[in-house]
Amino acid sequence: MRSTSLLTFLVVSLSTATSLAMAEINDVADLSSDTIVLFSEVQKFAEDIQSSADSLLPTYLSFQGAPLSDPDYQLPHIKVVNLPTAAVDYDTFIRQTDETRLNNNLYFYSAIVEFLKEAMTEQEDLNPAELGLKAKFEEAMANSNTLISKISDIMTQMGMSVTITLPKPLVVPFKGSAYFRKKLRGGVVCKEYKERVFLTKRDFELLANKYQGPL
Repeated sequence: MRSTSLLTFLVVSLSTATSLAMAEINDVADLSSDTIVLFSEVQKFAEDIQSSADSLLPTYLSFQGAPLSDPDYQLPHIKVVNLPTAAVDYDTFIRQTDETRLNNNLYFYSAIVEFLKEAMTEQEDLNPAELGLKAKFEEAMANSNTLISKISDIMTQMGMSVTITLPKPLVVPFKGSAYFRKKLRGGVVCKEYKERVFLTKRDFELLANKYQGPL
């Protein structure tokens, strides 16, 4: 099952997931009210940037030429080396520990900033006149950095390590010009970013609901 259908399932089943998470008393740490409030702040921030995240992919594709810019074009399901994915099955989503959930988000945004930067740099060569596209990438990177900061603050307050180790090189270079493969990779990067922002909103909605009792 692909991530889009899984995420739709998450929307319908979030209340069930929250009830299950809250039932696991041993997983509920003794958190300060300031930390608990941050869960809702991250949820709200992810919700606020979702429209921008959703629009990055179609904006990107519109500048890539046929077939990528065709109205009915669908990105192939390809794996980009070292690019973390937002795809998650339902059981994994509801059974993650807080630390795993937070660390997965921190790792994703730490990595996606570098992939977005690479895609933007490639577009400066492929579409140098499209300043609006560059602005969209810059916005996505800025929002990712904000999420990194907010999630790091939460993890620090919870006594968790915020050290992230990324592969080197993270973005593996293509040999030769590889114009089409670069365009495809950029599209996949935009798609994963969009889907992770949606999942982040659900992750922090679950955390906020899980800990709302102690407030």
